[in-house]
Amino acid sequence: MAKERYPGERRGLSLFLDDLRSCALEVCGADSLLVHAIRRALHTGDLDHLRHARTLFNHLPREQRLLLSAACVVRGAEPAPRKHELLERYSAREPAPFVAFESTGAPAPERAPVARLTHELLPAGAVQVLVSPGTLPASAAGELRRIADLIEGDRRLLSARYWRERGQQPTDDDAAQTPKSSS
Repeated sequence: MAKERYPGERRGLSLFLDDLRSCALEVCGADSLLVHAIRRALHTGDLDHLRHARTLFNHLPREQRLLLSAACVVRGAEPAPRKHELLERYSAREPAPFVAFESTGAPAPERAPVARLTHELLPAGAVQVLVSPGTLPASAAGELRRIADLIEGDRRLLSARYWRERGQQPTDDDAAQTPKSSS
């Protein structure tokens, strides 16, 4: 019997394949090798079978993997609230200043992430990351690394005094600006 390569490998693979099962059935069809491997892996719980099903998923064409991944995210997401419900919830919150870092999410080394001061009606939290569903994990992680590099290159970006001295009025109408880093 195979041993886990890391703690929680069996559980993680089982959860992933369970989410993937219905999407794979719709996209690949009931007779596909992937659906059969997922069914067998979840039925037996054997680590080798779980790994084999994941490997079959990883060897699918990129377009099909993206389609399955997006279907899993959309299927697993809770239904979107109605616009008026969101507005009611936001109206009870006080505006809070945030330094917003925006990136395209696509690998574009020539285009640096943009930093700007804004006010938002978000719940209190020192750091929040929002990523559009369907974004490739590698792209999201790469962009987060670029944003981290931007912050480490100019730590003043997170200083309230820095934004006050710049005289930037925090509105969403302002053109986004990328501050110059001081090295």
